[in-house]
Amino acid sequence: MSTNGRKTSEILEALAANATTRVALGDLVASLGDRAFGLLMLIFALPNAVGLGTIPGVSTVFGAPQIIFALQMIAGLEKPWLPGFLMQKSISAEDFRSIVAKSGPQLDRVERMLRPRLEPLTSPLAERVLGIVFLVLATIVALPIPLGNWPPAIAMAVIALGLVERDGVVVIVGTLFAVIAIAIALAVVSAGAAAVWIALHWLLQGGG
Repeated sequence: MSTNGRKTSEILEALAANATTRVALGDLVASLGDRAFGLLMLIFALPNAVGLGTIPGVSTVFGAPQIIFALQMIAGLEKPWLPGFLMQKSISAEDFRSIVAKSGPQLDRVERMLRPRLEPLTSPLAERVLGIVFLVLATIVALPIPLGNWPPAIAMAVIALGLVERDGVVVIVGTLFAVIAIAIALAVVSAGAAAVWIALHWLLQGGG
C-alpha cells in the first residue's frame, strides 16, 4: 500500500520520528496535505483500534475529527478540513509514538496483502456512501458505551485501508465488521436501557 510511493506505516513512522513535545491535529493534517480521506480516517481510527483509546484525551482528540471527516466525505469534498479549535488539539509526542509503535507492525503485515480489487467499491461515489458508515461508527466511538469504541474503530480502520489501497474486498470485510460493531453497540445500549427500566420499576414499586 502506498500514497505517493510511501506506505502508510512509513508515513506514520516519519511523523513519530519528527514529533517533539506535542503532536497537534493541525500538524497531522498539514503533513498529509490533500491525501485521501481514507488515510486520514485510518490514522484517526488507529488509537482506538489498537486499544490505546484509554490514554487520557486520545479518544476525544482523535474521535471528533472522524465525525467531521465523515460529513465531508458525504458532502463529496475533495480535501479534508478541520476548524481551528480542533486543529489546536494535541497529544504528547510520547503517546503518539506509542500509537505508531503498536500499530506499525500490524499495518506492515496488512499492507503486504492489499492490492487493487473491485475498485468501483472505492470510487468517489462509493466513498460518499461509506462516509455514512463512517459517521455512524464515529458517533458510536464518541458515545460513553463501555468497551464500545474498539469494534467500530477496527471497522473504520479496515474500511479506510481498503479505500487507500482501492481494495474493494477489504472494504466489504470492513463493512461487515461495521455491521457487527453497530449490532454490539445496539445490544449494549438496549441492555443498559432495560436495566435502567427494571431499576426504575423496582423503585416505583417501593422496592418490593
